[in-house]
Amino acid sequence: MLHFGSIAAWTPPGAERIADLVADLCARGRVLISYDPNVRPTVIGGRERGVELVERSVRRAHVVKASREDLEWLYPELGVDEVAGRWSELGARVVVVTGGAEGATAYRCTGDPVRRPGRHVTVVDTIGAGDAFTAGLVTGLVRRRLHRDGRLAEIAEGALADIVDEAVLVSAITCERQGADPPRLDELLERRSTAPAE
Repeated sequence: MLHFGSIAAWTPPGAERIADLVADLCARGRVLISYDPNVRPTVIGGRERGVELVERSVRRAHVVKASREDLEWLYPELGVDEVAGRWSELGARVVVVTGGAEGATAYRCTGDPVRRPGRHVTVVDTIGAGDAFTAGLVTGLVRRRLHRDGRLAEIAEGALADIVDEAVLVSAITCERQGADPPRLDELLERRSTAPAE
């Protein structure tokens, strides 16, 4: 599995090296590729350039995670469901859009969106919340061995909902702490078993 995104994916000299690596791994078809645009308008430049760079990466990724804010900046004229559909047409098998305290919505190539609620927590620090969500999402796929042998294309709605719930919880726990401090797996599993989603 390879995860990439954000500033490193847009700025030289690293951006082209990352793009070449991702293209090579995508062509080989043996590595699940995860992408998070994590848009920073002041770094990425104009919206047109941003859409071009992000869509180039989406075409090469199996899993794409983005925030609602990312989508609103990139595509102010489109709704979240429309953007997810567009990205699925570009090749992403799973698109997950986070909405902060509102939770997240996952989209597969077929089937209805999988909408999952947020968690009510006392927020101490939101730094790292998006990255923590992505780590929870990727970890959930790997723990269930959905990163191998094309299994992601056949992910069931229930499995996807479970993975997104875990990613939401990872992000929520991170927000309860100072300094981008995500939980370890054992803590995640303990919290998951004792605190139902709200």
